[in-house]
Amino acid sequence: MNRGSATILSLLVSAVVITVGIGFNWLVKEHLRAAEGLKIKTEAMARAQSAYNTLLYALLSGKKTRREVTLTVGADLLGTKSIPLDNTGVVVNDDVEIKLQDTNGLLSLTTPDLDALKRLIRNVRPRDDKTKVIGDSFLDWTGTTPASTYGAGDSYYRTEGRPYGPTRHPLQYKEEFSFIRGMDAELYRQISPFVTIMPNTGFNPNTAPDGVLMAYLNISSDSLEKLRAYMAGRPMTSDKELLTVEGRTLGGMVDMVNFSPSRFLELTINVGKPQPVYWIKAGIDTLPTFNLPYSVIYWEQG
Repeated sequence: MNRGSATILSLLVSAVVITVGIGFNWLVKEHLRAAEGLKIKTEAMARAQSAYNTLLYALLSGKKTRREVTLTVGADLLGTKSIPLDNTGVVVNDDVEIKLQDTNGLLSLTTPDLDALKRLIRNVRPRDDKTKVIGDSFLDWTGTTPASTYGAGDSYYRTEGRPYGPTRHPLQYKEEFSFIRGMDAELYRQISPFVTIMPNTGFNPNTAPDGVLMAYLNISSDSLEKLRAYMAGRPMTSDKELLTVEGRTLGGMVDMVNFSPSRFLELTINVGKPQPVYWIKAGIDTLPTFNLPYSVIYWEQG
């Protein structure tokens, strides 16, 4: 009896020891995995920051054309002689991707063309036209006095149980647009690639995505295809060309303002493949000031 009890006790002790050993082994592996992940993330952060600094060095001394930046210095460091301004990714250093977007190729939420913005929303969601509500609510949100027909004041947002209301000043960040009456998460996700919190200084069709071209120029998909075919061979340079190709002009602004990049650029750096391990997104004003060679309008990383 005593011998059997001793055997059972030995087995229990052995089981406890084995369980503790397995648990300790798992814990060590998890710590090693976490340490490796932290190492990879830290290295990616350093490489992203290095790519950002190198890009700014090359960008500020480069030359903007209608649809790209030609690099005169720093090209050897990045391994490329030019970077498109239409958000096309350029891979440098094996797994570091750089993107630049000219804000004149997007619809600005800071200097908005409300008609173009409404057309964008209507094109994205043609069966649920909320453009009057969104347009007027945008004016109420950013204006000093609520005076629109279809918009919303403080009382609307309180009734909806939302912990915010119209700010009465320009949007401070792009995601703020999703708070406005008539917007929802899915609609914002669909239009987000086509809008920017950065200002426009004109309109540049050469760097605009399809959604922006259709909304700004108020053209159909067939006309878009015709315009893309033309611009594949050469950049669009004037209202005269646009009139020949599309039968319309931008109007109201001289050609030297339109058809060229803005001084404002959106910059994206992704590190890692196939999914980014670390990324930087920033809005840059390339116009030098008395104290600074450029200004950072916004900065995101993660």
